[in-house]
Amino acid sequence: MRLVKRSALVLILATSLAGATSVWAAEEPPLVSAILKNWETQLQVKPTYKAVTTGSDGSVVIDGLSANMQAPGEDEGKMSLNVAKVTLSGITDKGNGLFEVAAAEYNDTTIEVGSREGSFTISVPKSSAEYWYVKALGDNPSPTDLLRASMNVAKKMSSGQMTLAAGGHNFTADGYEMTWDGDPVTGAGKSDFKISNITVPEAAVAALDTSGTLKQLGYSSLSFDIGGNGTMDIGSDKMGFDFDIAYAGKDMATLKIGAGAGEIPLALVGQLQKMKDEAQPDPNALMPLVQGIQVNRVTIRFEDKSITKKVLPLLAAMQGMDEATMVANAGAMLQLGLAELKNPAFTQKAVEAVNAYLKDPRSLTILAKPAQPITVQQIMALDPNNPGAALDQLGVSISAND
Repeated sequence: MRLVKRSALVLILATSLAGATSVWAAEEPPLVSAILKNWETQLQVKPTYKAVTTGSDGSVVIDGLSANMQAPGEDEGKMSLNVAKVTLSGITDKGNGLFEVAAAEYNDTTIEVGSREGSFTISVPKSSAEYWYVKALGDNPSPTDLLRASMNVAKKMSSGQMTLAAGGHNFTADGYEMTWDGDPVTGAGKSDFKISNITVPEAAVAALDTSGTLKQLGYSSLSFDIGGNGTMDIGSDKMGFDFDIAYAGKDMATLKIGAGAGEIPLALVGQLQKMKDEAQPDPNALMPLVQGIQVNRVTIRFEDKSITKKVLPLLAAMQGMDEATMVANAGAMLQLGLAELKNPAFTQKAVEAVNAYLKDPRSLTILAKPAQPITVQQIMALDPNNPGAALDQLGVSISAND
């Protein structure tokens, strides 16, 4: 299971780096030098290449990119990134260390990861970016510089089919697409993304679900999309964000997760950068920066597409009762379980929502939205012995079929 999770992490890394490949050489065009510096600062690695060619129109072609680094989340794991060919065209120096690349194309990108738990390979034959903005990182970067240099900012990024080969199985996706509209200088703006038709083959489902529960529910193979949107605001010394991500399983359900926060000090970026070489973070350096962050909302929403009606009979059988009896008793059981929260109004709303959902399963939403943004310091000061008051302060609510 850890290997699957790590595979997903690297797949996300692959999509985010599709427009951020870098190289190392004694002499590079200014754009390549900027990309290299950003890569080295973020990943602490110097890739190599077979050849770099600059065309008469200023375009750059990089052949045979290769980088080797430690795998994310694995002390002894190794990861290699290889791109057969990168073509960067329509390069414009916008001044103040900002470069615009009208078109970037990547051919035969592969990522190979090996660890004690196993190995896997991600292959992306074709990917591209349109109007990609690269910010050069200076020798003494400020927290704002570090944040901007770490961001992959392009008006559009896309790929063809992606394949993850792991454990003798091939997991595929039709491709990904990301769009962005905002300020190239700061990176602030609005973005949307989608990874389409991620397919888990029947043999892989059987290997992951040894009990056969998914097949019993009618899901011998799995297909789902991952998509979302968000906004990011960046000021002179603070930033904020608001995002929603959806995991949509075909003929199953959609799980949506969202959050919004503000007053995040950009100095925190600098501290997190320093942590890369430290075994343990320094709470004395981090806590003063974290305490003032304001949380605006946290949302979890489940939208049913058929799975609830399939799961209920199975759950009822496990409890030794029929479906109708279990649904009828669900509200009472939930009320009993939530009694220790000492918040009768919240408990009543929760019971009403769950009863309504089970009778007509369409959607179930849990929302934490305080009347005024609440700081991390205020959250830490909430009384654990009075959870009902904490729920009210956090503005927690549960609703169904809305």
